[in-house]
Amino acid sequence: MAEKKKKAPTKKAVVAKKPAAKKAASYKKGYECKLCGYRLVVDRECGCGEEHVILCCGQPMKKVRIAG
Repeated sequence: MAEKKKKAPTKKAVVAKKPAAKKAASYKKGYECKLCGYRLVVDRECGCGEEHVILCCGQPMKKVRIAG
């Protein structure tokens, strides 16, 4: 009996995987001291019309967005 020849496996096209979509990072409002690095997270605003100055290390803290 004659043996059947095995066929060489066909090569499949390589498809580049797309990177998984990242979740949009949620940010909170907050303040950061530029001297010591202390951060303050604002849970809710008071609702009054004027802007409040928050002090740390004798200087006003800077407004930042804090990932969380």
